[in-house]
Formats: sequence, structure tokens, C-alpha cells
Amino acid sequence: MRHILQIALLLTLLVLLGTCGFMYIEDWALLDSLYMSVITITTLGYEEVHELSDAGRIFVICYVILGIGLFFYGVVQIGEQILRTELGDWWEKRRMNKAIKTIEDHYIICGCGRMGRVLARQLQLSGRSFLVVDNDESMIERCEKDGWTWLLGDATDDTTLKEAGVERARGLASVLPDDADNVYVVLTARLLAPDLQIIARASDERVVAKLEKAGANRIVSLYTTAASKMANFLIHPHIDQFLEVIGTEGRELDLAEIEITDKSPYAGKTLAETDFTRRGIIIVGIRKPCGALLLPAPGSAVLHEEDHLIALGRPEVMEDLMEA
Repeated sequence: MRHILQIALLLTLLVLLGTCGFMYIEDWALLDSLYMSVITITTLGYEEVHELSDAGRIFVICYVILGIGLFFYGVVQIGEQILRTELGDWWEKRRMNKAIKTIEDHYIICGCGRMGRVLARQLQLSGRSFLVVDNDESMIERCEKDGWTWLLGDATDDTTLKEAGVERARGLASVLPDDADNVYVVLTARLLAPDLQIIARASDERVVAKLEKAGANRIVSLYTTAASKMANFLIHPHIDQFLEVIGTEGRELDLAEIEITDKSPYAGKTLAETDFTRRGIIIVGIRKPCGALLLPAPGSAVLHEEDHLIALGRPEVMEDLMEA
């Protein structure tokens, strides 16, 4: 855009130079001088406005030699820039559409506001595959700059969610600024993907029940959550040091949920018999298939298939554990 503006400014100055030249040399009016300047530099070939003097003819010769080359160079450069931009946008959309069609086992973020961007950065830091959906082109431009996979569209539309691969996704977060839109997104996503993990944002406490009925697995109420954390900080002023260890990039801990499968080396063992402690992993709790939660997890607890471990440890260790 800066290059196009520079060329446009150059062409404008070229026209003004010709206009001023005709006004000064031939003593013509502004409109006559401007008209003569434009038809000369564009080589349209119309008749002269007035009879030119010898000095005027010499000026036209110099103006044509200097101006025509610059004029056509500028026009070609502007056309090339516009064409390059259009081709670039087309190629980027084509590349993104191809990426969306092949993406799977990913997370969908509906809304690229402040909360959506923070969520996307956290997923990016953890190495997770995700897709951002938003209908605001300025937000999509931010996604492009950050190198995120994006989809321009209305997240409340089931066609958009299908295009985002909601049926192949691992989870969906609806963080749109309007609570009604979040309810609609949750309802639509639940109908399209009955087993999908769905988390939604709620600004108003009265919307929480509606989001639960629509099918959200978890609801994050902004004011309630923030107030609860502030209360903890007031009562326990040093608890933030632990939270900082979890959330600070470079020295953070990762809190994850690990499923015990029939192929897991931990199946059939008690928690005390595992190597979690040696690997620097803390098992905070165990969630049984029936929904019961063992918190804290006793060392005598036997790990069975379909148990889910709530584990805390270094990200690289947790990644190896999840891939095992």
C-alpha cells in the first residue's frame, strides 16, 4: 500500500508540474492548463486548447520526454501491485481452504476477541492444532499475521461449523462477545457433534443454565471466575506464585488429563507402583468411568482401563506421557 501511495503521489506531482508549466509559460487558466497537462501525459491526442508559443512547444517536448515514461511506469506498477495483492489473497484463501479440509483432531475457537486470542496463543504454545472462526475481517488479518489457521464466517451458522470440521474436532470453545450467539453456537455444535467437548463463555450468570441445556460441557463465567481468583489472592497472598509457575512460558507446568487404555503400561497397577513420581509427575486425582473423582489420589488406587488421571508436570514430560 505504501508503494502504491508513493507512485500515486509521483503521478499527481507530475500532473501538477505540467499544469503549473502551462499556467506560467502560456498564461492559461487553471482548468485549461490541467486539461492540457492530462491529455499530453496520457497521449490521448486531442487538439491543443490554445495555440502554443515557441516556449510552450519546447516545454511540451521536455514534458513528454520526462512525463510519459514516468506515467506509464507508475500505471504499470500500480496495476502490478493490485494484481499481486489479489493473487496473494486468492492463494492464501486457497491454501487455508486446503488446510481446513485436511485438519482433524483439532480445536475450534469461535471468536477472535481478546479471550479468543489468549486461548489461541495457549494452544499454540502447547503445540495443539486449532482453527479460529470469526466473521470480522480485521480479526482474520490478525490470525494471518500470527500464522494461525482461520476461517472467515459466522460461527452461529451450521454451514460454517461444518466447514471448520466440527465433526472431526477434538473440542470447541465459543468465546463470542454476545451470550446469545454463544448459546446458538453451542446448540448447533452439539447437534452436529454429539460427543464433542464444548466450552463456552458467559458474561451473564443467567445465561449459564441456558448454555448447559444447549450442551456445553463447561461454562466459564468471566466475572465469577475472576472474583473467585481475587478472593483466593486476598486470603492466600502467596498462592499466585504457584499459579505463575503453571502459566509462565519457559518454566511452566502443564495440567493434563491422561486416559488409561488397554494398551497403557499402567493398566492394572496401583498408583504407588507407577513411575510417575520418578518422572516428576504429580497425580492430582483419578476420575473413574462412573464419574467418581478420587481427590487426592491414594497410592493404593488401582488404575483400570478408561480411568482418567489428572496429572501435573513439565510440558515435555506430559507430552511423552500422552503419546505413550
